[in-house]
Amino acid sequence: MSGIRGIDLALDLARMPALAHSVEEAPLPADIFEVMRIAAGSPENCQLASKATGQPVAVLIEAARFYLQQVLLRSDADPYRVLGLPPGASRELARCHLRCLLQWLHPDVNRDWDSIYTERVLKAWREVSCNVSNSRSHVGEPGSRARVNSGPKIKMPWIENPRTSTQKRRALSVGIGVAGITLLMAVMIAAYASHSG
Repeated sequence: MSGIRGIDLALDLARMPALAHSVEEAPLPADIFEVMRIAAGSPENCQLASKATGQPVAVLIEAARFYLQQVLLRSDADPYRVLGLPPGASRELARCHLRCLLQWLHPDVNRDWDSIYTERVLKAWREVSCNVSNSRSHVGEPGSRARVNSGPKIKMPWIENPRTSTQKRRALSVGIGVAGITLLMAVMIAAYASHSG
């Protein structure tokens, strides 16, 4: 991880979006978690960054979100990158980053398009969590590996099975389409009745 402040990188990228390709493979700044906290709207992190940069909080939040989208949430990013983690990071650090990203991306909080990244973040968490769990072993017989308890399963009801979610979206689309056609026909009949009556 580099020594440049993450919020400065985010502001530079916001000023010059054409730099996005140059930051895709760049090392993550050491304070990437602070950028995540700003993207999540943490009041204390936003105020500190505002004092340090002289930029309004709203500008910092948007710059941080754009930066994280370009640097962490790319479709080709590996799970550690998605969570803003160095390879081999602990499960506790991964969980901390997951929580922070979900504070920004959770569909109940974020009604914008950003919430589409939630599934990618959760998938990365599952992969990183599994890797961390599988890489640990307990003291025992040589060569034996005990199953590591990965803790309680995280239940995220807003993320459904992709097949079920797709089926529900199709059914909802059809229902909305039928309702729209019905409403249009009712308006046309009412308009015709008022003109002919």
